[in-house]
Order: sequence, then structure tokens, then C-alpha cells
Amino acid sequence: MLMLQDDSGEVSPVKLDASLISSDSAVIVLDEISDTCWVFVGRAVNMPTRMHALRIGKSVAKSGYKIGITNIGMASTNYVEMLEKDAGDPEVAAAIDRFKEAITKKWRFEDQFLAFDPGPGPTPVSEKRPFRLAPEPEPAPVVPDTPTVTAITVTAEPEPAISEPEPVVAAPAGSAEQKTAFLIYAAVRNADLVYTERFERDGKMGVKIEAPGVMVIEAVQEGDDLHIDPADFGGSDEASQIKSDYESWVGKL
Repeated sequence: MLMLQDDSGEVSPVKLDASLISSDSAVIVLDEISDTCWVFVGRAVNMPTRMHALRIGKSVAKSGYKIGITNIGMASTNYVEMLEKDAGDPEVAAAIDRFKEAITKKWRFEDQFLAFDPGPGPTPVSEKRPFRLAPEPEPAPVVPDTPTVTAITVTAEPEPAISEPEPVVAAPAGSAEQKTAFLIYAAVRNADLVYTERFERDGKMGVKIEAPGVMVIEAVQEGDDLHIDPADFGGSDEASQIKSDYESWVGKL
């Protein structure tokens, strides 16, 4: 089991323990029995840590994670993401149940972090062999194409009539898409670090924008309108500048 301790994106191995699965935790479990990489993110985990967990989970599902001399979970066949905030979805809820059932089994531990199923009888001790990557195949030699010379007879033809270009249909002035673009640009212009997340609520598209230490807002599109919550962008000096830039640009539409 790997756990993200903070917003830095660093993971550290911890002993497999079902009590660590909570709304405040982000954990990755490499399960070689079911050939699955499980990624669980609690509903109270903030956006930066959530993004780090999903990125790192996809990476270790491919390359594994090294504990001592053992590489665990390399090239996992199954990759399961579980965002607790989406537990209202039956598929997500079922995945969380399967995950919790898998980690609450009776395990034995090797080197503190490596858990294994003891099985019905004594577990044979197998010789550890060094992990070796298969050699990459040598690239096939590049054979240049043989140029083909073709004789072309040019026949004078009447010049085609010049057609008028079709008019370009522009997005309506003041559309919700334009306002959303202005809002995101105002955020990245005034904050050093910005996270964005698209969501859909009641059939309406929205975007969550978080600038750590500055603001966390949600903007929902409704027709040509963009509803922003909170309306004061959080009230900090940097947030007020973002709000001022956004309103200035929207006012020119």
C-alpha cells in the first residue's frame, strides 16, 4: 500500500491496513493476486493531492513500485480508480466494496510492507531472482523509397471561377464558453499555480478552479450566463484581482 501524505505528490509505502481507508486519505494498493492497481481517493482530499494520486496510480500500474529488491505490480492488467465523492454511482460504490473486501483479508507480511496470502498450509519460500527487463527488439532498417518519375502532359484549361469564401460562424458574443475562457485566463494570469476540473451537474457543464492559498470557485454555464460561486471569488487580494480582470474582459463583449 502506498499513501500520499501531503500536496507534494510524494508517496511512501505503509503497512496494509483497512483503517487507513478514510475520507481524508489517498492510497494506492498494488494487488498481484488479482493483477489490479487500486487507487482510492477520499471525498475530503483536496484537488492537488487527488490529481497527484491519479497520476501516480497510472504510472505505477505500468512500471510497478520497488520495495527493497522486489518490484511490485508491474504492468497490472486492471486499473481501478475510486473517487469517494462519486460513491453515489453504483459502479463506483461496487468498486469500493470490492476494494475494501480485498484488503480486509487475513494477510501475512514480509519486509513490513509486502503482504501475502498465507493460504491453507505453510507457504513455500521461493528463491528471489533479480528482476530483468526483456531486451528491446532492434529497430528494422529504414529502406528509402525508390522515386518514381512520371511524365505529365500539361494541358491549358480555363481558369476556374473564383468562389466567394463561406462566412465563418463565430460564437455569439458574450457566450458562456467565452466567459469561462476569460475566467480561467484571469486565474492563471494572477496565480502561480492553478488546478481546473470539469464537471457536470443537473445537465449543466461547469468548471472548478482552485488556486492554492488564493481561491476555490465553481462556475456553472447556463445558456449565455456563467454563475460563479462564491461571487466574491473568496475575498483575498489576489482573488479580487482575478475577479477584476474577469469582469473587465467580460464587460467588453
